[in-house]
Amino acid sequence: MGFLDHSTNNIIVDAVLTDLGRQALANGTFQISQFSLGDDEVDYTIIEKFGRTVGKEKIIKNTPIFEAQTVATLAMKHRLLTLADPTVIYLPTITVSGDVSGNTVTLKSSTNSTATLTLTQNIQGVTSPASKIPIDDTFYVEVPHRFLRLLDSTSSAIGITESRIEKSTQTAVYTVSRTSTTNKGLAILTLNIGTQGLDDTVFNTFGTTSSKDRIDAVFAITGRSTGLRTTINVIINK
Repeated sequence: MGFLDHSTNNIIVDAVLTDLGRQALANGTFQISQFSLGDDEVDYTIIEKFGRTVGKEKIIKNTPIFEAQTVATLAMKHRLLTLADPTVIYLPTITVSGDVSGNTVTLKSSTNSTATLTLTQNIQGVTSPASKIPIDDTFYVEVPHRFLRLLDSTSSAIGITESRIEKSTQTAVYTVSRTSTTNKGLAILTLNIGTQGLDDTVFNTFGTTSSKDRIDAVFAITGRSTGLRTTINVIINK
C-alpha cells in the first residue's frame, strides 16, 4: 500500500496485492486480519538538520512517497511499531552466533554443506520487556532460492510452495516459529541453512569472481511482531 500525491489535501491510497495475496484471493482464503505501516522513505537527518517542527513540515511536504510494491520481499523494510508503554526508549537488538564469522556464513556448493545459526534478541534499559514491547513468536526468513534452502533439525529441506517464492527475485519466504525464549522473555531462533547443490552453470552465471568459483548471497530474518530485521551474508565456494 502506498500514499499518492496529496497536494490537494486529499490522501489517496494505492493498495495492491502481492503474489501471495493474489494466490490467497484465487483460492478463497484471502482475509485482511491486520495491517502495518512503515517509514521506508523518510530521511530522519532532516529532523537533525532543521529541528522537529520545521523538519517535520519538510518531510511531510517534500518527501517522495513510494508507490505500492507488489513484491512482498521488497515492500516495507522498516515497519512502525506501537508500544504498550510510551516511556520505553530502547528496542531489542539481535545477536547472531553459531557457524558465522563477522556476520558472514561460508558454505561449499555441495548439498551436504550446512550451517547452524542462533539469533538471540536482547534489550537494555527495560526491566520486563515482555510486558512492554511486542514479543516475536514468529519470524519471516527470506532466502535466495537459487542458492540456499532452509533445513529442519534433521538437516532435511523444509518444503516451500511456489506461492511463497517471489518469481522476479527467486526469494523464498519461510514462516518459522521461535525456538525458545531468553530469561527476559525475548525470542531465540535457531536456523539451519544449506546450499541447493550448485553446478557449473549456476557459478558461471552468478559467480562474483573472475574465476567464477564463488557466489555471494544475502538472507534476511524479520520478526513478525516487532519488525526487527537482520541480514546475514553468505559466501558459497565452488
